[in-house]
Amino acid sequence: MRQTTRGCILACALLFGSAAYGQNTEQQLKRVEQGKTAVRPDELVSMKADVSYADAMKSLSEMSKRLAGKIIVDSSPMKNSDKTIGINVESMYWLDAFELILRSNQLWYNDNPEYFEVVSLQDVGKVQTPAGGQQAVATPGGAPGFQPARFDSSEIWAKLPQVTISTIFLDINTTKASEAGVSFSVFRGRDLNLGVEFTGGGNVSTPIGSITAAPTGNKVAVDLTTAINVFESDNLGEVLARPQITVRSGSTGRVQDGQDFSIKQRDFAGNVTDAFISAGIILQVTPRVVTVGDMRFIDLAMNVERSNAIPGAVSTIVNKTEASSRLNLLDGEEAYIGGLYQNSETTIREGVPFLKDLPAWFFGLRYLFGYDNVSVTREELIVIIKAEIVPILEERMKLKTTERDVQQDKLKELRQDLEKRLKKN
Repeated sequence: MRQTTRGCILACALLFGSAAYGQNTEQQLKRVEQGKTAVRPDELVSMKADVSYADAMKSLSEMSKRLAGKIIVDSSPMKNSDKTIGINVESMYWLDAFELILRSNQLWYNDNPEYFEVVSLQDVGKVQTPAGGQQAVATPGGAPGFQPARFDSSEIWAKLPQVTISTIFLDINTTKASEAGVSFSVFRGRDLNLGVEFTGGGNVSTPIGSITAAPTGNKVAVDLTTAINVFESDNLGEVLARPQITVRSGSTGRVQDGQDFSIKQRDFAGNVTDAFISAGIILQVTPRVVTVGDMRFIDLAMNVERSNAIPGAVSTIVNKTEASSRLNLLDGEEAYIGGLYQNSETTIREGVPFLKDLPAWFFGLRYLFGYDNVSVTREELIVIIKAEIVPILEERMKLKTTERDVQQDKLKELRQDLEKRLKKN
């Protein structure tokens, strides 16, 4: 009897293990289809079977918010229970671990646009229909018993416009500009483009004079391209980056010019993991094309960041300059974000040559013949944004067809002209 019981337990364990392995492999294949072929160390999670269900959901919710931008909302009967997850999780991708824990406890989840909702198996994929009933739809994990909803979204995607976001990260040395007696201000002209007005500063008149610009008293107003040339030619500033990205309306685009660094941390289970933090010049935009009557504009949510990491003996310091905004821009209109300042100190040893560099123990002569000159440089980061609406696929196909027709007409005219010449000869 005992052997039979042991055999049943072993068979159940093998069956559950093979099922878990098959589901895990299925999730890996789905990630590969979505373009995710590798898993970073900070996306892995390990838990013991005696970890409470509530602590596991809390930890996974934090990872989901950081990695997928969604929190986990628990609506299951186990929300307020003291039960454990009942299964060991070792170095598993966080979403696979999340689904494995739910399967082990006869639960599943609904993938909503802003959050994951943990529910019982009876409530998986059920949404309210206009008639007041319920209809089962597909879930991302492919829970048993639910068929995918047949819906072709190709027509919707084909009619969605795209938006090209062009930006310029301009770093201006305000300390050097003040020493040169130059001040500037950004303004919007009669059209949709930005301009820059310079005030004072003899150093500015030379480069602007060679480029057609009309001074008015001690003020000179130029277009944006000319202003950037002025800043760079007089070493008053430099262009750090010119990221450009095309995003479909309603989607989010991200550009990073920098690197990711990691810091060590421990999770609630005591495991040491690497948390990766992005640094550099980072641009994240979410444009949405809106039509109101005859007016068409772009609702642009954007986040710009300029940061750098300084590793220390105890911790890592991240110097960050960040700005978030939401703008309404017409097609081809420009906007800017300014006032992002950053100070940097430079120490230069000055004094009598050779004597100023003597060691401190040599009768203290270095303090008599030299000193440390600390200079503070203040820099301002100005971000210029331009948004342009790209024609939808149908409009581009018409343009392409028109170009083909024009080419065919030209070829036909050339053939007719050649045939006439041959007949004359």
